[in-house]
Amino acid sequence: MKKTFRNLRLSPYLYLTPSLTHISLAIFVLLLPQVVMLFVTKSYSNLLIILISITASYLAELLSNKIRHKNTLLDFTALVQGLMIGMFIPSSYPLVTVFIFTFISLLISKHIFGGTGATWINPVAFTVVFFYLLGMSFFPETMITKSLLEGGQPGLDLINSGSFDLMSFDSKITFALNTHFFSHLGIEVPNGYISLFWDSGSPIPAFRFNFLTLIASIILISFDMINWIAPAVYLFVYSVLVLLFSQMPFTGKFAQGDVLFSILTSGTLFTAFFMVDSYGTTPQSWGGKIIYGAIAGLFCFLICGCGTSSIGNMFTVLICNIISPIIQYFEDRIYIYKVNKTMRKNNYA
Repeated sequence: MKKTFRNLRLSPYLYLTPSLTHISLAIFVLLLPQVVMLFVTKSYSNLLIILISITASYLAELLSNKIRHKNTLLDFTALVQGLMIGMFIPSSYPLVTVFIFTFISLLISKHIFGGTGATWINPVAFTVVFFYLLGMSFFPETMITKSLLEGGQPGLDLINSGSFDLMSFDSKITFALNTHFFSHLGIEVPNGYISLFWDSGSPIPAFRFNFLTLIASIILISFDMINWIAPAVYLFVYSVLVLLFSQMPFTGKFAQGDVLFSILTSGTLFTAFFMVDSYGTTPQSWGGKIIYGAIAGLFCFLICGCGTSSIGNMFTVLICNIISPIIQYFEDRIYIYKVNKTMRKNNYA
């Protein structure tokens, strides 16, 4: 009898993958350094917006649970949604409007598109687009103009014109990387890109701290809290399209696009790792995720172009969310076909 208990395992009661609550808690913790950086850089208006959006998100969750007769006092998913919504809202947005819009939008999302973990529309993207449509003037305009595109180097021209603040350590790190690394690859990175990677200075917090976003995404992928396939394909397809075709309509040059500048603006990294792959909105199979990521990369290129779009990635996510059920339908058909084929084979055997 004692031997039986010694051999007893807890595996039937263990998660094979982290639960949604644990993932939400991890994302919340990993995004806190960016909140700290907002405090360090004295971005107090952004911090107030984040605090208000978190409060509105939490209250919307409480009301939704009350309507559905659920008793949940602390929901990390609601806290993460509020935090991420606040990080996509420009610093100039009126605070009272932030609370009202976040509260109403999340209620609509929860009761029309499905509850937590089952929604087929990303509630953060839906809410941010809701903010944009009702207050376009608060979102910064695209910095890349036709004249800059015709010049052939829009990103570098914007950096050289002083549109982005350069860090004091930018030139030293750039020189070291060019000397000891990039020179062996036959390329040279101009000054300014290190600053964009560290802090782009955007009024939208999700666009600012690309280095912290990358570190957080590596940790989440390492612990299997997000799937890397769709985000990686999304970034790859978008980068290839920017590199090959972004300059052709304006200069006639092929494969001359500025991939680094494109990825470091418009919140592309943040969208890739925190928005593209979310519960309920993405296909489940490898093939489905690859197709989904490729479609996301294509629409990101068509909408965001080669960077500095303030809302293009959110529209990209919503469009892909609408397309995803079609991909999932074919996933189901293929799965049923394979199951039936296996059963027929076994019966004949």
